[in-house]
Amino acid sequence: MNLISARALRGIKPDMSKSIEPDTLSGKARLLWVGLTMGLLLAGCAGDDKARQVEAEQDFRAVPASIAAGQTTQLSWTLDEAQSISIGGLTATPQSSVTVAPVKTTTYRLTASDANGKPITREVTVNVAADSILAKVDIDPAQAGRELPSGFLGLSHEWGQAQLMMGDPQIGTNPIYRQLLANLTERSGGPISLRIGGSTTGRTSTPTTNTVSPLAQVYRDMADSTPGVSFILGVNMGAGVPGLAARQAKTFVEEVPQGSIQAIELGNQPDFFVAHDYRADNYSFEDYMAEFRFYAQHIREAIPAGPPFAGPSMAGFAGVAPVPLVPETDFGTPLDLERLLTQEHQTIGIVSQHAYAGAGEACGGDVQSGFLLEPRAATAGPEEIERYIDVANRMGKPYRITEMNSIMCSGQPGVSDAFEAALWAPDILFEYAYRGVAGVNLHSNIWNTVNGWDLYSAFLFDVPAQQYQASQTEAPPPPGTAFPGDYELRKVLPLYYGMLFFAEATANQAELLPVAVATDANLKAWATRNPETGRITVALINKDRTASGPVHLSIPGYTSGRVKRMLAPSFRATEGISLGGQTFDQSKYGQPLGTEYAETVSSSTGQFEVALGATSALLLSLDR
Repeated sequence: MNLISARALRGIKPDMSKSIEPDTLSGKARLLWVGLTMGLLLAGCAGDDKARQVEAEQDFRAVPASIAAGQTTQLSWTLDEAQSISIGGLTATPQSSVTVAPVKTTTYRLTASDANGKPITREVTVNVAADSILAKVDIDPAQAGRELPSGFLGLSHEWGQAQLMMGDPQIGTNPIYRQLLANLTERSGGPISLRIGGSTTGRTSTPTTNTVSPLAQVYRDMADSTPGVSFILGVNMGAGVPGLAARQAKTFVEEVPQGSIQAIELGNQPDFFVAHDYRADNYSFEDYMAEFRFYAQHIREAIPAGPPFAGPSMAGFAGVAPVPLVPETDFGTPLDLERLLTQEHQTIGIVSQHAYAGAGEACGGDVQSGFLLEPRAATAGPEEIERYIDVANRMGKPYRITEMNSIMCSGQPGVSDAFEAALWAPDILFEYAYRGVAGVNLHSNIWNTVNGWDLYSAFLFDVPAQQYQASQTEAPPPPGTAFPGDYELRKVLPLYYGMLFFAEATANQAELLPVAVATDANLKAWATRNPETGRITVALINKDRTASGPVHLSIPGYTSGRVKRMLAPSFRATEGISLGGQTFDQSKYGQPLGTEYAETVSSSTGQFEVALGATSALLLSLDR
């Protein structure tokens, strides 16, 4: 009997219905039978191994599997029977996928167990192409810096819009608004300042019951979880009736809980009084100072032990046109501020200022997409403020931006409501903090008379019709507005993500540390030290549209950390934004959705390397 070739053997399929007894075969036939059987068995085992390999690739994968440093990849898995899934290099593991940005080629290992407790292990490698260094950052932990004041972070609402968001307690309060505030206080470890004022202040009248009760209820509700909120409340100076301002202040003090009012903001933007036809064309800063004293005296007579005043709350800076439609003036120079503080040293407790990064089309501006990525959008205002804050410091008064946002005149579509605002907000907040500002209140409403839905808001709600009627807001609802039976979260805007990012970076009145940055990209780096834990947090904000890659950091004495990223599909995105893997898209109750996670890093020398993509940001939190 001739031996059968190997090629022929591969074509043979055994008939399992028949039994072959090797003892009945001749020697050569028996040898052939053994070879055939073993070949089939080995082929079957190889097939099983290949199937298992394909299965492993399918249930734990990286897309894309090859990236450049700074780009992200998504790790995803499908393990229906698995329990206790974890991935090395992450602080937590979401349900089915995670976005990572390794700085070098990395193999990720997934471990889990099946229903019987048997371990499951999968691995996938992400190949990272080497790239030139994006930036070098040096931080000396031995250096000391300025501590942020308590309540640095705040919001500003118009009269009527504030009540609309908070909810009249006689009708039903808004728990979602309270949750969104709590998200900020939990991350910052300090109270949130709520300033109620704005352009509506000059048109307000004697308060009614439902003017103050929503504020009082928010304070009580937020006091249940320390820290809570405090108020800066604006009174009407534009109307030219000191008695009205005194009645307003008296009602505020009597109707809100004691100690809840930081300051009474006396008037709103006196440098716009002429533009708003509140005063004659020859109205000067000397006239304003005389009025301020007269108003302060009336209010003090009504509430002798009342809270201090905030002023002068100017819209802009002397010599700089705040908006194209209003010419620049010499109203409110640093010398004017010094004269006012000298006159009102006993009454002014907060030196207040308003500031915006640019002007929208509604007030003659021509802001285009990408404006908030430009360096000047985050530095122009802080640079102007330096000459004023020097005066406030000499006079021993805190200097606060009680109204601030991206684009004046209610924002600009495609700019104020895009991801670029989330990158701009923490950067300019750090710029103000670095210069010694005591706090910033970001202006935020539901709707306005210019754009309908507020474009630069932190969050938007659909509100019950009864609440709209009770709020007495002067802004009508946008056309087609539907009024639900209860409050519903309409949207969380990019500005809010930027506020959360800043709150976490500066938790517990953090100390600002000096930072040295070497980069050719449009990238900023800020560093803080938590006074309670000693943890250093580095905020890297890359506003460059194209540059990405590795960032090398030197922080001697620190050995381990975690990287939490703020990402979006592009700087123009209005949705799909995430912070630490969580998003508010589709959130109903103001809580972030998804599992929060961070990428872990370690070093025995204090030298760290992280990858940072174009138009993205990250928080690197480091421990010794």
